[in-house]
This record gives sequence, C-alpha cells and structure tokens, in this order.
Amino acid sequence: MLSPLDRLLDYKEAVADLKRAMDRPAYILTGDESYLIRQVRDRLMSALVSPDLQAMNLVTIKGDGKITSLNPDQLLAEIETPPFMGDKKVICLDESGLFSAALPAGPSYEGLETALTQLPSSCQLILTEEKVVSNNRLLKKMRQAGALSAKIGRQDFRDLQSWVSGLCHRQGLRITREAADSLIVRCESSMSDIMNELEIIFLYFAYTGEKDISLAHIDQLCREDLTGRIFDLTDAIAAGRIDQALEMLDVLLARREPPLFIQTMLARQTRDLLVAKECKSSQKIIDSGLTQSLFFACKLAGQAGRFSMEKLEKMLENSFHADLAVKTGRLEGEEALSILVIRACQPA
Repeated sequence: MLSPLDRLLDYKEAVADLKRAMDRPAYILTGDESYLIRQVRDRLMSALVSPDLQAMNLVTIKGDGKITSLNPDQLLAEIETPPFMGDKKVICLDESGLFSAALPAGPSYEGLETALTQLPSSCQLILTEEKVVSNNRLLKKMRQAGALSAKIGRQDFRDLQSWVSGLCHRQGLRITREAADSLIVRCESSMSDIMNELEIIFLYFAYTGEKDISLAHIDQLCREDLTGRIFDLTDAIAAGRIDQALEMLDVLLARREPPLFIQTMLARQTRDLLVAKECKSSQKIIDSGLTQSLFFACKLAGQAGRFSMEKLEKMLENSFHADLAVKTGRLEGEEALSILVIRACQPA
C-alpha cells in the first residue's frame, strides 16, 4: 500500500515522487506557478495514457472553482466506467472546487466522496485547483488513500537563473547575469511570463543572428521594468531633485499605473533600502533573503548608501500617512503620491 502523504508537497518533492512511480490514485496540484503545474499535469497524462488511446481514455472536466459547477453524477459515472482497450483511464479535473469547501449534502455527493477515496485501480485523477484548503475533509481522506497533493509556487531565484540560462543555451545563445536577473524581476518570477518574453527574444535573435543577450536587449525587447523605474525614482529622491522625481512620477502615471500601486512599490523599496542599510554589503543583503540576485543586491547597497537611516525611516512613516490619507478620503491618490515624493526629496 502507498504511504500516505499528509501535507502539501513542494515542486521538487512532487517531482521526486513522480520519478519513483506514477502509481498514486490521484494527483492534486495547486499554487501560483501555472507553468510548472501544466508541465506536471502534461507529464502525467502522457505517461499514464498512450497518445493513441487518449481520445477514449482521457477525460477532461472543467469547473469554475465552485463545487456547484461540478456534476457529481457525471464524475461518478466516469470513475465507474472502465478504460477502453487500455489499462488506465485518466480523468483531469480543472477548478472543480472539491477542496475549497465542504461537499454539499445529498446522496450524489456522498457517493462521489466514497468513489474519490476508493478509486478503482484502472482509474487515476489529476486535479488542478486554484484554491485548496489544507484542512479540507475530502483532501485529508484522499491523502490517506494515497493521493499526492502539491502546492507549486514561484521558484527560487537561483533556480530561475539556471533555467533561463539553460533555455538560452539550447537556442545557442548566451545571456548575461544582469540580463537574466532583470528579466526574472520584470516578470515577478512567473515562469509563464518569462517564457513568453524569451520567445520574443529568441525570434529577434534568430532574425539578427546575434548570440549574446545583454541588459540592453532586455530593455529593448521586453516589458517595461517597473522595479527599475522605482530605482530611478528613488535615485532622484536621494539627490533631492524634486523636478526630476515628479517627472518620473508623471511618466508612471501616464502609463496608467494606479497611484496606490506606485505608492506601494515606493514603500516596499524604502523597506528594502532600510534592510540594505543595516546589512551594509551586497553579500549580507543576499544572506538576509531580501534578494538572491547579486546584481540587485549591489544596486540596493549602492542606493542605500545615499540615504541616512533617519531619512529612510521618515520616508516609510510618510508612506503610511499617505496611504491613510487616501483610504480615509482626505486626499486623492495622485495628490497623496505627489506630496509623498516632494517630502521625500526634502532634506531630513
């Protein structure tokens, strides 16, 4: 009998179990890294049902994340129907909502719960869910029956660096560390978004015949670097250049970035600079867990050196007051943001 897995595994643990064998009655996948979730799902489908039998033995049922969108009798019938000319039948459930709340009362759902926890050996389930409540009763019972559940989130920065570099290498290209780091940060570590940007880069380099991807190429070809814009804004603040800072702010607002979002980014940058100020060196910044990128650690260390601790603390305090003024209706978002930037540019 399979040993129960009584918790949500991470991506590496889930992959290790797949390498052991793909013999679990159900695979429950959740998390915000959709790229890896799709990879795991597709790997399971390909391994469990041969391509020539997928039309008959691979069933896909889509919901909207609520249990009520699922037809329990239909799913029960699919589970009980044996595979056709094959050993396995696989049912893929997308956004079933089975683990976001308790199952409704009634004989149909009672029968479904029994079936899900006592799946026939000829049937395996793959469930991809946006929301999974860790103490859900059905989830616990399916785990006890041998199901694997995994929460696949954004990956470690160093792993993403290696992944980006490897993808470029397969295309016969080289990418600088600064370029890779900037791409990862622009895409907020989303592998799907990174892949979309890389496809554009690969098309460009296939056309030009160039081989080395630099930061300049990332700036030219990829989505705008909002983090870089915030760095530039805080550079202007550090220099006390009110006109330049307000001009940069106008550019961000002209791009229809919400004032509250810019304010939040600026507050986060201020908090990061406070940590960097305490760390004093790029290596200590990395050791603190603030970032795993040497490129950005160096940028933070350099920028933090231009502020006093008192100045950064005051900026963070002003961010709080600006946020409060907007939420209580005393100021409009753009007005509060402009006042925040002007005050930040003034001497401490």
